[in-house]
Amino acid sequence: MKFKILFIVTTLLISCGKLGDKAKDAVDGLSVASTDEAGSIIAYNNAMIDYMNEAGNKIDAAANDYEKMRTIVTQKRKPRMLMSMAFIGIIPDVNKDNDGILLLKPGNILPSDIKEELVGKVKSASESFDAVEKAYKDFKNYYDLEDFKDDDWAKGKDYVDIIEKNITSFYDQRSEAYNIIKPLADAAEVELLKDHPLKEVLIASKADLSLVEEIIDIVYAENIDINALNSKYTELENNVKEHRVLTPELLKEHDKERSYKSYYEQLDDFLGALRKNKRDGKITQDEAEDISDEYKYLIRDYNSFV
Repeated sequence: MKFKILFIVTTLLISCGKLGDKAKDAVDGLSVASTDEAGSIIAYNNAMIDYMNEAGNKIDAAANDYEKMRTIVTQKRKPRMLMSMAFIGIIPDVNKDNDGILLLKPGNILPSDIKEELVGKVKSASESFDAVEKAYKDFKNYYDLEDFKDDDWAKGKDYVDIIEKNITSFYDQRSEAYNIIKPLADAAEVELLKDHPLKEVLIASKADLSLVEEIIDIVYAENIDINALNSKYTELENNVKEHRVLTPELLKEHDKERSYKSYYEQLDDFLGALRKNKRDGKITQDEAEDISDEYKYLIRDYNSFV
């Protein structure tokens, strides 16, 4: 089984849970209640993304080893080359306090109509992560000690089955959690930026990034809808032409001209990679990774701009 790995999710523009100077500039003139609610939603969103990205990096590494592990068990043969270790280093902790945010105990910082479902998805994703970590380490120990000689690889197959099931579950639960909070977090971000002098370009750049993420979702779908991909490509291409020339004097005044230009130059590169790789009406795994590389560079330039 080949897992569809979506690499990176970015944080929102207002990235501090305590609403620092950047946020104070953005919320000038808003009521305290709306500011507090919007800031809390964004703080939770960003803490959740931090955890999901950290956990996702480990899961992605395990997913890359999965095919090798499945082959070892199926062929009942220990290869000369040892497996890598996906879960080395710091292990992300869903219970960790992130600037006052507890993902599984958010208190009143989330609206009641989404809190239970969202926290449930985060909890399920973390449980799947823990299950993959345990089964992966159990398999590694089983493999290193050659315990497969005692049971003809039976436990090895069990470990690999657990890894496959929970990698899939992690990706699914993570996507569902993002889908629940994203519309609300985007609305909160717009609210916080309502009176910001660079509101127009900040919202335009975020809209274009959101469109790129929709394209990435299509590229990594099990069955790629090439018509939808072509439609999103055209939409993004038109957006880039329109948005890259917005408010040049304001950008210069706020020392954002260069970073904004770099961001749209990288959007050109993303469009180029997408155009090249979709030309034959299909996207291979290698082509998807080529497109994703440009997406990663785009995240870097977006974060430099905002």
